[in-house]
Amino acid sequence: MKRVILFLLIAGPVVALLAFGLTRNARDLPSTMIGKPAPDFALKNLEGKEVSLKSLEGKNLIVNFWATWCGPCYQEHAVLKAVQKNLAGDSLVLLGVVYQDTVENVKEYLKQEGKPFEVLFDPDNKMGIDYGVGGVPETFFIDSKGVIREKHSGVLTYPYVEFMLDKLNEN
Repeated sequence: MKRVILFLLIAGPVVALLAFGLTRNARDLPSTMIGKPAPDFALKNLEGKEVSLKSLEGKNLIVNFWATWCGPCYQEHAVLKAVQKNLAGDSLVLLGVVYQDTVENVKEYLKQEGKPFEVLFDPDNKMGIDYGVGGVPETFFIDSKGVIREKHSGVLTYPYVEFMLDKLNEN
């Protein structure tokens, strides 16, 4: 009987911790970047022109890290096209930062699926590292003052983007 009680005292908390851990999504780790200035970047777009954070001062930004090999990114593509068509303009810029992919793959993908954003290449993943990207898709919402207001891991939805844009415009 003592062995059973001892086993339950040891195994019970271990099982409870494992069960709790399985209910958590590892990608939903809070970002330490929220509320801080966005790290500067200077990356080339499809046309070879350099785009930097400084060149976009005064605009709200949606910075989406993506790749052609990413299934969820494919799902998200239609949402980003709708956001570009209906919500982007002088005060909002969508940037798609290519994450661990090739120029050739990206050009072919965009030829077939359309281009929902300004595509930037991060060949050494420096921007991804600076922003703390753990995988794709991940999206950062940056206000017109250059402050990161939110990080979203996973597929975006149109209502969520609208909600986040309202939050960006409050600042």
